[in-house]
This record gives sequence, C-alpha cells and structure tokens, in this order.
Amino acid sequence: MSEDQKEKFAGSYLELFTASAAMFLLFAVMLTWLVFKTPYGLFDDHERLKTVNFIFIVQFSLGPMMAVLAGIAFDTFPLVYNIRSFERTTMRHFLQLNILGQLFIFIGVFSTDWDLLIELSGIGIVLLSLSLLSLASPAIEVFRTKNEVDEVGVFSYAPGILLVICGLVVIVSWFFRGIDGMIELGISFTVALFSCMQIATCLLSHFNRRLGWEVTKPKSLQFKFTLFFVFALSHIVISALRGRDLVGEDFVDISLTALLMLMFFIVNPKRILQLSFGSVAKPHSRMVLGGYLLLPILAVISSGPIWTGHEGIASVQPAHWLLLASSGFLIVWGFALFLHEDHLHISLSNRSTPWITFLSLMIGAILICWSLYDKNVLTTGKNYTPFIGWAVAQIVGIISLTYLLARHIFFPNDNWHRIPMFYNRFLSK
Repeated sequence: MSEDQKEKFAGSYLELFTASAAMFLLFAVMLTWLVFKTPYGLFDDHERLKTVNFIFIVQFSLGPMMAVLAGIAFDTFPLVYNIRSFERTTMRHFLQLNILGQLFIFIGVFSTDWDLLIELSGIGIVLLSLSLLSLASPAIEVFRTKNEVDEVGVFSYAPGILLVICGLVVIVSWFFRGIDGMIELGISFTVALFSCMQIATCLLSHFNRRLGWEVTKPKSLQFKFTLFFVFALSHIVISALRGRDLVGEDFVDISLTALLMLMFFIVNPKRILQLSFGSVAKPHSRMVLGGYLLLPILAVISSGPIWTGHEGIASVQPAHWLLLASSGFLIVWGFALFLHEDHLHISLSNRSTPWITFLSLMIGAILICWSLYDKNVLTTGKNYTPFIGWAVAQIVGIISLTYLLARHIFFPNDNWHRIPMFYNRFLSK
C-alpha cells in the first residue's frame, strides 16, 4: 500500500469515538431509569433478569465498546499492517448497523412493554452481530499478514477472527435462549473470550508496542495466548454447565478469577510498576494503568461469593459487569485517548491526564462494585445511593470524554495531524 493510501484511512477514528461516547451516555441513562422505574419486575423475576442481563452485556460489549475498538483499528491497522481493506464504506456500514442495533434495544427498554422489549432487542442483537460480521474482510486480511514476532504477536490478529465467531455465537444463543445454559454460554463467550481478548490486546499494544516498555517477549505470546484461550474456554464451558445446574456457582467464580489473574500476568507487572512510579517513571496512560491495576482486585472480588455465600443478583455474574464497566472501560478508553493525543503530536513528556474523566471512572468502578455485591443496594434493602453515585460518576466521565473528542471535530485546530506520531514510522514500510 502506498503512503498516500495509508494516510487516507488515518484520522477516521473521531466519528467512531464520538458515537461510542454518546451511546455510552445513553446506556448509563437507560440503566439508571430502569432501576428507578423498574417496569419489568426484574428483581422479582429471575428469568426476566437473566434475559435482560444477556441483552445488556451484548449491547455494551458489541455496541459502544466495539465502536471504540473499531475506531482504533481503522485508524492504526492500515499503517501497522499495510492492508487495503479498511475502507470508509466498511467503517460506515459498521457504524450504521451498530448504532441502529443499539437504538432498537433502547426503544424496546423505554417502551415498558416486555413483549416489545424482547422483539426489538432481538432485532438489535442481530444488527449488532451483523456489524461484527461486516468487519470480516479486514479482519481476515489482518490474519493473513500476521507476524509472530510483532510486539503484540497473536493478540494482534486473533480478536479479528473472533469477530465472526462472536457474532454467530450471540445470534445462536439468543434464538435458542429457551435451552438451559444458552444464555450463560452467550454471556460468558462475549465477556471471557471476546471482550477479555480485546482488553488484553489493548494492554499489549499500549505497553509493548506504543511505549516500547518490553513488558513481555513477543516469542512468549503464543504460549500466553494458548493459556488465555484455555482459561477463557474453561469459564465458558463451566458457565454453560452452571446454567444447566450441573456445577456449582463456586466453579464459575474460580474460573473467572483465574482468567482475570492470567490477564494481569500476560504482561510483566513488576516492570510496569517500576516504569510507572518512582524516579525511573516514564510517561504512560494513567487510565490504562488504572484499568490494569484493577484486574487483580476484580479477581479477588470475583472469588468473593465463594466465602461470602452471596451469589450476586439472580443469575447475573457481577464480576462480568465489573470487568466491562470498570477495568475494560478504563483500558480501552485510555488507549483511545492516548491515540488521540498522538494525532495532536503532543510529546509524551507534555501529556496531562484527563483527571475529571479518570477520577470519575475510578470512583464509578468502586461504586459499581458496591452496588452489585451488596444486596441492600438493588434487591433487599433498595438503598440506591451507591448506584446513583455510579450513574453520576459514569455520566460525568462520559460527558468529559465526549467533550475532549467533540471539540476536535467541531472546533479543529492546527495541532491535529492525520498521521499520529509514532505510527508514522510504518509509512515507509
């Protein structure tokens, strides 16, 4: 691919990032409204709660979270991997399907009619899955250009292959949700394999490729990926068996705890801590670091029900939401904002942390942990204060994110460059 061809794709991330932030904001508003309005009796009907949990996990992971990841891919992959199939038409088809799918779910939820919610959510889930399938062509081309000695190794191309598989698994799980274990299968696949792999890829891309900290050797990534795949698959199988009452809840908690700890050790935590704090500290994204350091904490929280006897809310696995809404959110958006600053050509030493965004999301992470693991918040006691705090913190964080991005779309300045710094080294390849 020529240099001019590579350049025309760069900078395409802004509309995807902004759309994602807007959808995250709507999602937080919807959850807050749903808790206070409670038109569906979710906390009194475990089957309904389990179904809605599936819908929201899919919407969160395949909707706004995937839009951020797609923005990163469309902006950097043509530069890094020298491929042609990341076209603007593909990006817009993805974005249209993605937003439309989320809107169907939003309309269904706000309708307060259970049957209409199920019908519209089914349409939304199919559209979200199709948005993943629309990325199949560029994903396959990334796989064909795979490089095992790349700083991200197998984690750079494996998520693309999972796009197609995840889309199919989600659709099948939804249409066969009446079979015991299918909802649990769809949720655990989406979280443990699809989302966790995306999060791990962002960690490796930030610390290993972008910062060059050498937090793991490229040759070791194949083995680490195999371990990751085995741990994720184990959690998926155990979750499906739990849905059929063939194993206990403790096995689900243990398998997820093991997966989260493995994600923490995919990179070298000692080296990351050495280069993040103290006299030899180097510039980095504090949001990515914060999300990374949350992983072992979430692992402990995930195993909490083993000794507390509290199994979450009905069939909802709280740690799934904690991973997506706290650690995953911070890591993915931290990576995205760091890329945005690369486009502004701000030197690493002059970069400042968006403290309002960072602190809001960290406070939100603490409050969502409290909300999901304390029965007095959402179920028995109905003490909504922690949940309200989470909603406010999340909304503040998302609004500040949207502002950071929107001002460079509607009020561009001369500092923005189509080719991000650091990535221009790939232009000559």
